[in-house]
Amino acid sequence: MAKVVFVVYRKEGTTLEQMNAGWKGDSHASVVKKLPGLTKFVQNHVVGPSGTTPCDGIGELWFENDAVMEKALNSPEMGAAVESAKNFLDMEKTGLIIVREVPIK
Repeated sequence: MAKVVFVVYRKEGTTLEQMNAGWKGDSHASVVKKLPGLTKFVQNHVVGPSGTTPCDGIGELWFENDAVMEKALNSPEMGAAVESAKNFLDMEKTGLIIVREVPIK
C-alpha cells in the first residue's frame, strides 16, 4: 500500500475553524475523493489550542501501489484538489511526504 501524508497549514487570516470547514467541506473533499486509485482518505484535525501545535492538520491518502499513487499525484484531479486547497491552506508551508507505513504493534 502506498501512502501520501500532507502536513497542512492554514492560509494567513484564516482561523483553524474556517480551515477545517473548508478542508472537510463537500467542495474540497468531493474533489479529493475523485483521485484515480484512491483507496482511503483521512484528515487528522488538530485539537490543541490554536498556535500551540507545529501544524494545523495532517492529511493522508492511500493507494494500492506506487504506480497508482504516482498516476494520481500527476492527474488533473490532483491539480483540481490543489486549486481547491488554495482557498484555505497556505500552499507555501503545506507539504507532501510520500511514506511507507512500518507497523510495530
